[in-house]
This record gives sequence, structure tokens and C-alpha cells, in this order.
Amino acid sequence: SSLEDFEHDASPYVSQTEAQRTYCLPKGTLDVCSYVERDNPRKRGWTKMKLYNRGEVRKRARKRFGGKEGLVREREKRKRRQYEKDLKEMKDVFR
Repeated sequence: SSLEDFEHDASPYVSQTEAQRTYCLPKGTLDVCSYVERDNPRKRGWTKMKLYNRGEVRKRARKRFGGKEGLVREREKRKRRQYEKDLKEMKDVFR
């Protein structure tokens, strides 16, 4: 199937943070995506959460990165970059 493993039982909605982290999309792209607003589960009085349509977010991400494999590669590249950054910071701490 064209879904990634984690997507099979996933909610049809995705938070802004998850959309940016999992689908590697910048906020500007999310600004043009459709969304529904829900009360913030952490604090009632806080700003409502925007939940984006996972299908639309997935489609935009795959278009941006050249398909499912391109998106997976981009996600892995970002994870590796973050790991290397964390490693460098650790080395600096123990100097």
C-alpha cells in the first residue's frame, strides 16, 4: 500500500508539530492546508489547536519531496542532521 506503516492506524488528523516533524513541511505550507479547530487538550483556555487533514498533508509532502521514498529520505536526513548536532553539542559539553 502507499501508506507508511505508522499511518495505517493513525488519526485522519495531524497536529502542526506532527505535520512539521513527520511530513517535513514548513509552517507556510501548512498555512494553506485545510484544518479543523479543537480545544487544546492540555489547557481549556489556551488557543485552539489546528488539526490538519493527514491525507492533504501527506500529498503535499510527497509532492514536495518526490514521492513516498523521497519523503522517507528527507525525514532520515533530518534525523541524522539532528543526531550529528546533538553529538557535537555533547562533545562540547565534555571538553
